[in-house]
Amino acid sequence: MATALDRLRGRDPRFEDALDRARDVLVGFAPPAAAGAESGDAGFVTFELDAAAAGFGRGEAESAFATPGGAMVEAIVRSTLRPSFYMARDRILSAREGVSEAARQLMEGMDLDFDDRDLFEAQRGLVESRALGAGRLNLFNGFREFAGTGWLVDEGIAVTNRHVAELFARRWMGEDWDFQDGQFDRRIEVRLNPLEQIDTPDDPTRAAFVTGILWVAGPGEPDMAFLKVHAPGAEPIPLATGQPEAETPVAVVGYPERDPRDNPRHLIVSFFGDRFGVKRCAPGRVMRADAWTLEHDASTLGGNSGSVVLATATGEALGLHFAGAAQERNVAVPAETVAAALRRLRTSLAMPALSTGSTGAEPEASRADDLADREGFDRTFLGVETALPGLGRWQDDLAPVAGGGTELRYCHFSVWQSASRRLPLMTAVNIDGNHLRRIPRTGRWRLDGRLDRAHQAGNELYRSNPLDKGHMVRRLDPCWAEDMADEDTILKAQADTFHYTNSVPQHADLNQRDWVGLEDYILDAAGEYDFRVNVLTGPVFRDDDRHLRDQEGAEDIAIPREFWKVAVMRRAACGTLSATGYVLSHGEMIRGLTEAEFVLGAYETYQVPLALIETATELDFGALKQADPMAVPDAREAAFGRQVLRVRGPGDLTLAAVTPR
Repeated sequence: MATALDRLRGRDPRFEDALDRARDVLVGFAPPAAAGAESGDAGFVTFELDAAAAGFGRGEAESAFATPGGAMVEAIVRSTLRPSFYMARDRILSAREGVSEAARQLMEGMDLDFDDRDLFEAQRGLVESRALGAGRLNLFNGFREFAGTGWLVDEGIAVTNRHVAELFARRWMGEDWDFQDGQFDRRIEVRLNPLEQIDTPDDPTRAAFVTGILWVAGPGEPDMAFLKVHAPGAEPIPLATGQPEAETPVAVVGYPERDPRDNPRHLIVSFFGDRFGVKRCAPGRVMRADAWTLEHDASTLGGNSGSVVLATATGEALGLHFAGAAQERNVAVPAETVAAALRRLRTSLAMPALSTGSTGAEPEASRADDLADREGFDRTFLGVETALPGLGRWQDDLAPVAGGGTELRYCHFSVWQSASRRLPLMTAVNIDGNHLRRIPRTGRWRLDGRLDRAHQAGNELYRSNPLDKGHMVRRLDPCWAEDMADEDTILKAQADTFHYTNSVPQHADLNQRDWVGLEDYILDAAGEYDFRVNVLTGPVFRDDDRHLRDQEGAEDIAIPREFWKVAVMRRAACGTLSATGYVLSHGEMIRGLTEAEFVLGAYETYQVPLALIETATELDFGALKQADPMAVPDAREAAFGRQVLRVRGPGDLTLAAVTPR
């Protein structure tokens, strides 16, 4: 089936001329100010057409519904009986009676007639309750206002299209998905807001925070993506089982955007009115369904990507809408395919939070015997000893380890646990950059059987809140072996990082992408250090750290607000050490050393003198401070930000002292 661009190409042998004419039409249709085809009220802009043309020039194959530029085609299939109703205050406005004056004016001139009205009115309450789980994916710091539609498919999980997620997600280090950089060098933040409706006041408590990208389908796979969300109190939309019959009445809930691609303008005005980017419910029917696709005839436009296709009679999700062809069909990923991908996601991540509810069961604990062969952090890994910090006031607070001592030894790293805070005080890991293996993420969070249960926090700390399990030793850091084929050691190291003793709660607002990539920055900049690094990491414990409210089993755990790292390397040529310090901070730790620009802003990563970390943590870094290239004889010399450096990449690091000229 040809897309709009393919038909243009067939209409005129001089394809470039045809594209130019199409571009002129689109520019005249929409105001010039704007973002993308699924954002704001400015309509389709021509950069997607340009990208599509470039794709044709490269000879790329065209899918049935997508331009090579990635813009999915949405469609009005029938010219009668297929309106797209506004929603206001969570109600579907399928008639003009009983609506506000503002809503009535917006509905003026719209054709509200449709078939299946009796069934629709009988099931209105059910459809409206299911629609609560669907929201607009709003982007903050992005280059467009919103990306499309998403909906809750399980507790803590929303589903949308791959091509929607790719507007704000990217692969990090070729493996894990994370948020893209947006405007002002800030990470794009995403909210799933169900209240983007006409005549409806905003309620921030109902906007779900998108805290992570769990999975994005690859090329050739169904157009799906799963997002990790914090949506307390919101109910997931149940997935239907089995294939629906043709003519099954449906209701498509989403956020259509102004979209001239192939759709007749008079039908857009008749079915959609003149307000876009707000919540709609569009009635229709199933055209056909099989194991691969579900086709329907409800009216959609760009922005409906990611909409839920509900069975009007049952309120179950029949599919995930992703594309269409004008005057022909709209297409969705069937619910059974979504369910299968969701099962695979649960299996691959093995995270208790992905279940349909918390069982309250005690988390699994690793057995002491299973960890008996772990050697832990090697203090002579660099060829000279790395002296660990003195523990100062924390010396008597360390949790005792079965078998003696206070060091929890794992594969290539060690942890020292605070008994009073039930969190790691400090971790230390050896990283061999020459022998690292970037393996797929697998692991199940466990308690450590060598510690008293009272001295560690399990999943009770992360249940029903937006806190993430923040690895202190990053999952990939210990995944190395002298023999690169030694998969047992590498897999053992990864599994060890999934102990709760290696986890500190981090709020979703933290700029974790920069933080977890810091070791990569250091390795990228560390060629002259033979790519071997020791990294010490921990939280900053303060007496005024706040506790969680109404978090059964975790009321006594205070949540740290900032984190620190120290990277120790040895220069291969001369054997001298370099010890550099970093903090993940919103400005509290470095207030007084910086200009106002840095103070109490968004969380960012900074390189700072070790002496500053020492003061904040009450640890004693001893001789390591002498190897710090940012060390100054007088703290007053660090004023005005000269000794506080924002880190955004390897080029921002200071790994060696600068010799004065």
